[in-house]
Amino acid sequence: MRMKNRFCGMGKSLVWSFLLLSTSGIAFTSCSDDYDLDEKTPDFLGGSIYDELKSGKHGSFSYTIRLINDLNYTDVMSKTGSKTLFVAPDEAYEAFFKSNPWGATSYDKLTLAQKRLLLNGSQLNNAYVVEMLSNCDNGEKNLCLRQNSSTAATDSVTFWQAASLPENFNEDYKEKKYWEWYRQTGKNIFMATDATVPMMTHFLEGQMNEKNIRRSDVAFILGKPWDDATNRSYIYDAQITKQDVVCLNGYIHVLDKVPVPPANMAEVIRTNGKTNIFSHILERFSAPFYNSTLTENFKALYDVAVDSVFEKRYFATHTQSGQMKEDPQRVGIADMPLLTFDPGWNALSASTTEEKEKDMSAMFVPNDEALADYFLNKGGRVLIERYAKLENTRENLLRNIDQIPLDVIQALVNNLMKSSFNETVPSKYLTIMNDARDQMFTAQDYPSLEAYKAAFDQPLLANNGVVYVMNRVVTPADYASVIAPALYNQSAQVMRTVVRADDSFIQGSSYNSAPLKQYFSTYLKAMQSRFSFFIPSDEGLSTYGYVDPVQLAIGTKSNFLTYKFVPASIGNATDNLPRIAIWSQAYLYDAETGMPSGNIRNNKTSRSNDPLYSGTGRVKRNLLIEMVNQHIVVHENSDQQGIMSGQKYFLSRAGAPVVVQNEVKGKGMKLNGGFQEQLKGTAAEHSATITEVYDHTKETNGYGNGMTYILDRPMQPTTITPYKALSNNAENSEFVKLCEGVDDQLLQDAGFRDAIAASSDDEKTKASNWEKETAKYYVFLRGNKGGSSYNTPRGDKLVRFFNNYRYTIYAPSNAAVLKAVNDGLPTWDKIRAYLDANLKAPITLREDKSNQAEVDAVNKHNAEVKLKAQAMVVALVNFLKYHFQDESLFVDNVSKDATSYMTSCVDEVNKVYLPLTVVQKPGTLSVTDVTGRTVSVHPTVHNILVRDANNDRLEGATYITSSSYAVVHQIDEVLMFDKSLLGKFNDLLASPQKVKAFLAKYRIKE
Repeated sequence: MRMKNRFCGMGKSLVWSFLLLSTSGIAFTSCSDDYDLDEKTPDFLGGSIYDELKSGKHGSFSYTIRLINDLNYTDVMSKTGSKTLFVAPDEAYEAFFKSNPWGATSYDKLTLAQKRLLLNGSQLNNAYVVEMLSNCDNGEKNLCLRQNSSTAATDSVTFWQAASLPENFNEDYKEKKYWEWYRQTGKNIFMATDATVPMMTHFLEGQMNEKNIRRSDVAFILGKPWDDATNRSYIYDAQITKQDVVCLNGYIHVLDKVPVPPANMAEVIRTNGKTNIFSHILERFSAPFYNSTLTENFKALYDVAVDSVFEKRYFATHTQSGQMKEDPQRVGIADMPLLTFDPGWNALSASTTEEKEKDMSAMFVPNDEALADYFLNKGGRVLIERYAKLENTRENLLRNIDQIPLDVIQALVNNLMKSSFNETVPSKYLTIMNDARDQMFTAQDYPSLEAYKAAFDQPLLANNGVVYVMNRVVTPADYASVIAPALYNQSAQVMRTVVRADDSFIQGSSYNSAPLKQYFSTYLKAMQSRFSFFIPSDEGLSTYGYVDPVQLAIGTKSNFLTYKFVPASIGNATDNLPRIAIWSQAYLYDAETGMPSGNIRNNKTSRSNDPLYSGTGRVKRNLLIEMVNQHIVVHENSDQQGIMSGQKYFLSRAGAPVVVQNEVKGKGMKLNGGFQEQLKGTAAEHSATITEVYDHTKETNGYGNGMTYILDRPMQPTTITPYKALSNNAENSEFVKLCEGVDDQLLQDAGFRDAIAASSDDEKTKASNWEKETAKYYVFLRGNKGGSSYNTPRGDKLVRFFNNYRYTIYAPSNAAVLKAVNDGLPTWDKIRAYLDANLKAPITLREDKSNQAEVDAVNKHNAEVKLKAQAMVVALVNFLKYHFQDESLFVDNVSKDATSYMTSCVDEVNKVYLPLTVVQKPGTLSVTDVTGRTVSVHPTVHNILVRDANNDRLEGATYITSSSYAVVHQIDEVLMFDKSLLGKFNDLLASPQKVKAFLAKYRIKE
């Protein structure tokens, strides 16, 4: 083996091998003492590859010699070079001519292209001993699964009769049928099944051990017995029986059968005879692409006058040119569903970062019987019933399947495409994931490896992967999850387009190119969750639409946006900017009726070919995202009843409430969003009604994640802010007064600016730091105060410390606030009065410092006054913030034991947010503060839905950048954040020590 290792790198010339042997101190010996390396070759070194084949020393290889001669390779195989040739003896060829995939019964029946494939596909353009085949060219050991053969793309060019080209029966004019023109005109073409170099796959112990691939795995894939401890090596499915025959220009390895290079996975699926239906589906994603280089090479090779040679490619996210963006006519395909990878790509790599030599892919393809049964009788029947034009029979099956839109059938195909062969061999079946990242094959369904293998007819080796032909269909999560009705319900095209918009951008680094960057379908396929998914119908979205909340909030004649699925123009865009096949038509909103007033606002309309990150396209994008999030509710897994539980309030994914309006369960149930709640009692009052119900629960179907409901119109979040809701309620006026009574001058007089003034000489820096400092003491803000965006319409404000989450606000009544004030709670007026009454005018120090003592006395006095004023400010602000709690809780028909929730008030000593403890019972909600006092929510003034929305700019806002949702409850007693302050706020001012301790514990940090 040492000698073989020395020859593993035989590259440009055998001379280098001799030099290596010489410098390694290895002596060549012979029977003659005067052996001369310059005149005589070593005994172990044979002649050229051609001479060794003709010698008969290693077997009879007349067929291989004929191949070499016929293809003018005699000189190449006779002279010094660097080749590895895998050869089959004549007896293997005799067996081959009795049965082969081409139907060639003798050597003379082989075409020139077939001869090229046999010879070129069995040689490598470098010299390798078998032991070293699994090492990569960059030096990495035992990671190489396959490598480039000498086959050229021109070897797979064949003449295709028009009638043999893929046929598409789809009747939707929007789907492009790229093969149709050739079929209709009878245009025959020359075409390669791929224009990249086919690769040679080898199964070697080194790579198998490195990747934990068992011998039984390879045995199953190749259909070869391998249940013993024998070390074997395979090229394709041919076993090496004699290895490392050393020649002047390379190595010969003898095989037990003719090494026929397999086609790519797409071709294997098309030609094996058992997977015709799946192949027919797959071909809808294919097209002929003209290849100028291939055309010229083919013409030169065969000396024929050919106008065009095409290559067959598949629309996919992972292809030889990255994610496909154009069709054969160079038209953009931004709206086209894409496969996970191109199954016809010979040089297919497992990922964009993995070298193609290290791995290939795999596909789990159902046979015709399984797929027919699936669409005729099982899970796929609902798709046929939804889309088919003809009776659901076996004879009509292909035509009916073709009516299923590409973005729907895409889910079935992509679920069966796996990027890594190494990670999908049979012994790893329990780790293979489906499209929801769940186990594709569970131990419950397949309790043993043998039970798993029984699910397959046979594996088929391709040059870019393995096709596992199954006798059953693995249903994708797309068809089992709550997203399924969006795919096949005829009235859900808009929602289907939105939730699937990002699907083609999941792979690799294409995330930032996704239109929405939300990946809704991935979220809705989380099979460990339990959802209620609401789908506003296309008619509801085009008739009732969605009100632009920004325009409504700023008081203009607001935009009323309707949505329609309009895909036609998206594919024509060639600038690669994100788009979505939704047309949003803008009208003027009539607040009296809740309907469009009839005047079309064309300047606010967004067409389907408008980019999504500027102008009206951005508004459309943001509102579509908001709308979908409003219509997704996530339940506790134990809550099998979902919205049918009798509970009234549910939180959507974004935190915006969904409110049940009646006791009807299922079809006919009425639902409100916050916007519908605020319209109650007006002429524009309306609710969304459930018109269809789909059960996709695990309990019913064995695999699922919730319920889906079709609505006659969309729900929408409220446009009322907490500030507006509190200000509009006269009973909360005292609380509001405390929340907004602060001003910068008071804070400066209280000494909060002193440290900032001394911290820097730069006035801009001091001004900026001061703005941030003052912002901390405000509850409500407007504008950019404090360096943050609190962009609201004039006359409105946002809660400063809300942070894109969901909250509960407990608003004390006027009587409760006044009682607390009487008990000593500081107010802004009290603090102002205290400062005015106690601050002394500063004294200027004389030049001779004769009044130093007097100056020091005044400064000390004022410092103590300011410190007490700061304590009063901190006490008041923390009192207010303690009434703002994380999580939205409702007075509802629910029961929940005492649970702690954090407020916005912070104990800086212990570094904790101070909690409130809440108990929910049907119709009541009670809150216990840290002092142990329990307060009940007002029996009628509660569940007021509010929303804080940051806009893109202070003036002329166009879209929302972030939102926080909250619910407001009135309470008739205040909540206290510190027991020591109960009824004795003045005690905190009793001594400088108490003031300092209080400030250390509760100073406002943010």
